[in-house]
Amino acid sequence: MSDRECPTTDAPAEGHEAEIDQFIRRLTDHQVDLQGFILSSLGSYSDALDVLQQTNIALWKKADQFHAGSPFMPWALQVAKYEILAFLRKRRRDRHQFSSEVVELMVDMAIQRSSNLSQRSEALMDCIKELPERSRHFLAIRYASDRSVSEVAEISGRTVEAVKSVFLRIRRSLEECIDRRLTSEARS
Repeated sequence: MSDRECPTTDAPAEGHEAEIDQFIRRLTDHQVDLQGFILSSLGSYSDALDVLQQTNIALWKKADQFHAGSPFMPWALQVAKYEILAFLRKRRRDRHQFSSEVVELMVDMAIQRSSNLSQRSEALMDCIKELPERSRHFLAIRYASDRSVSEVAEISGRTVEAVKSVFLRIRRSLEECIDRRLTSEARS
């Protein structure tokens, strides 16, 4: 009987398993963000994939250092930063690479911006939940189903111009909601 099959009454082990599950979810949810960050730092797709793989390994090894409930991306970007710098040190002979000092400045700026984007993304998700059902339905047709505005017009029985007006109102509403949330968080 394997460890997984063996019944256990050890609550901390179950808690640890839940933490691992949460870590894996966060890591997989942010793969595209990490890859984009690394690619923008290195400029080479194949190099970015290599560094992403090394970053994933490093993140996994450091999983116990991540505190559940804290923002994942700033921590992951710090780990990625060190993997990028290690990669550049190995490749220092290539004169077409940025110096590690330039990359470090770029990476630090990206980490700072990522924190703002993360807050904005969270505010967006909350604001979408607050939209009227009809507005959420239009967003689902357009974005979740990956349909064009003309397809949304056809599905909803409206003109293309009417659908454009609906999306303009939704965007304005979301923008105002996001700004309110970020302003109130900044005051807190």
